[in-house]
Amino acid sequence: MDRLETIAVSKIATVISNQTIIKTNEHSKWDRVLSNAGQSSLYSEFSTSLEPYYFNGVFKNENPSFEQFFSSIKTILHKVYQGGDNAEEFTLFLGTIVEEIKIEDLFDDTSLAFLPRKYQRSLDPIGDFFKEKSEEECQDYIIKNAKDDFQLLKNNLNILNLDIFFRKGRLNLKPFTEQSNGVLRNTSILLEWLEDNYPNVAKLYQEAIDNYIAGNSVSCISNCRNIITGFFSHYKDNGNRSWTKGLQNISTDTYIENVTAPNNIAQGRANTKIIFDGPNEFKYPRFSLIYSLYTLTSDLGAHTAESPKIEGVLYPERTTLNDALLSLRMTEDVLIWSKEQLKN
Repeated sequence: MDRLETIAVSKIATVISNQTIIKTNEHSKWDRVLSNAGQSSLYSEFSTSLEPYYFNGVFKNENPSFEQFFSSIKTILHKVYQGGDNAEEFTLFLGTIVEEIKIEDLFDDTSLAFLPRKYQRSLDPIGDFFKEKSEEECQDYIIKNAKDDFQLLKNNLNILNLDIFFRKGRLNLKPFTEQSNGVLRNTSILLEWLEDNYPNVAKLYQEAIDNYIAGNSVSCISNCRNIITGFFSHYKDNGNRSWTKGLQNISTDTYIENVTAPNNIAQGRANTKIIFDGPNEFKYPRFSLIYSLYTLTSDLGAHTAESPKIEGVLYPERTTLNDALLSLRMTEDVLIWSKEQLKN
């Protein structure tokens, strides 16, 4: 199985080669992009398959080598990426590509139909619409209405801990979390550990990533819930039915080994038979945090349709892709914490 980051890089190459939002309709497009990113040597190496046409005298002809465009772009991306070891240059390269995206290329005629009528009659409907909106409103409109390839690009950049934002009339690239500037998120070490020790959980983790990339938020969150229960079930006692016993056995919370039923912690009854010498009681914070993640992934995932009803009206939760990313990242962090804890 390819590394998740390898797949994400290839998906980005697919978006570029689709020519929907990142168009190669200029002969010098990739000469400019690669040179601006400090990678001009790669243009020299791959130029024959990066140019959509060639000139024979004054006549412009289609370049047959351009059929290799996807393979060349994918190879270039991987050469710069270097398996995640070249974060600064890779981020600069992708940022240069993102800055080349023209805002009007993000939308098709269907998206433009949702604009107020006064903008639809404009020669530059999106440009005029954005001039009257804040950057936050423009960003929101792009996320909701851009072509599918934009969302595919954004999702795969997120896998690499990068993101797209709108500022001063153009798209820019930034670290997905500001604290991680220069650090690309590497989930493959975690996946390899799961494959070696918990293959069923590894399969669920791969599905969660795939569902996130595809934009299937509820399915991704449901996968996260099953990852939590599946992983901790490996550490419950023989004959015990609940995954929470496995969580109790791994957790390092003070006095947790003396709790007879771990579900009592979640229900707030773990301390009822303990006589304390003051107001302070055991909080079992690690257990409680992970159980709260289980509750979150249940409510926004498998049980999202089980909504409250008031006067005949259902009030379901609205699960978003941001919710899916929150669940996925928190689940990863729980697995990483557990991996380190099991070393002790």
